[in-house]
Amino acid sequence: MPIQLRKFKAATRGHGFTLALLGVALAAFAYPSLGNEGGPLHPELTTKVAVALTFLVQGLFLPTRQIAASATKFRLHGFCQIAIFLLAPACMLCLLLVSGSWIQADLRAGFLFLSALPTTISSAIVMTANSEGDSSAALFSTTCSNVLGIFATPALCAALLSSSITAELPLLPLIGKLSLLVLLPLLLGQAIRPFVRDWAQGSKVLFKRLSNGFVLYIVYSAFCGSFASGVWQTVASQELLGALLLTFIYLLSFSAIVWLASPLASQQMPERIAAFFCGSQKTLAAGVPMAALIFAGGSDGVPAPSLGLVILPLLCYHALQLFLAGVLSPVFAKKVVAA
Repeated sequence: MPIQLRKFKAATRGHGFTLALLGVALAAFAYPSLGNEGGPLHPELTTKVAVALTFLVQGLFLPTRQIAASATKFRLHGFCQIAIFLLAPACMLCLLLVSGSWIQADLRAGFLFLSALPTTISSAIVMTANSEGDSSAALFSTTCSNVLGIFATPALCAALLSSSITAELPLLPLIGKLSLLVLLPLLLGQAIRPFVRDWAQGSKVLFKRLSNGFVLYIVYSAFCGSFASGVWQTVASQELLGALLLTFIYLLSFSAIVWLASPLASQQMPERIAAFFCGSQKTLAAGVPMAALIFAGGSDGVPAPSLGLVILPLLCYHALQLFLAGVLSPVFAKKVVAA
């Protein structure tokens, strides 16, 4: 019973953060001027600081030796990267083609951005471990995905969004910006990790709360900007419900495809489980900061998509993937025991 209770707590630990996301969205609705560009919080500067600190914390807690130890499972890791950066966008394009043109441009950009994101790190590893999967392989695949995402996500966004939004996404400046505010802090965190590892591990809860706080602040400023601009007045309630439904359909269909294809990664059930969670999940912790950088502004005076609408599909996907993982985790664990 205690073991089952620990697994339940691990599977549901993200729901408090989901409620916090709802809370900051409501706070932005109540006080949009506070976090709007040019407001007292100066989000045009402070969000960039929050992005850098988020990835500094991530780099600080990545166990370098454990990552290197599981690097030789090439089929599994290759399958995960293909699922994340090729299969996910292809599945989304098919779904958007079938759904028609009822989705407005900013929401459509959000769905395409969601499909181009790397996987989660903590959630995929925790769910893999709870499901008796290969958590060390999951650690390498998720880390590899997030590093590749610094280059792959803006490249995919530039390609996927070229016909969906009027603002041009300059690829090379974007990669340079992501390298400076994402890759450099990540590497810096890894560089100082050997010197502060014990202290950082002892303060892990504090760092986790700080990292979540940075993400919440970026979400808050994004919604402040969209509420202040009045963009939500152009979105009908049926469009929002439709976006939630489309996110749910995408999650189920994409997850089913990844699971059915997972024997290509490995015939071993623990590795298939790792491939499923690493290949089907999308990161909120890295996705929100990336969105803040990629959709920071248009070129030549052309307005960029509303960041609040762009991250809406990601927020929905985050909550739904946690719920689905919590449901599937005990099912997968029984499959491993039965095997």
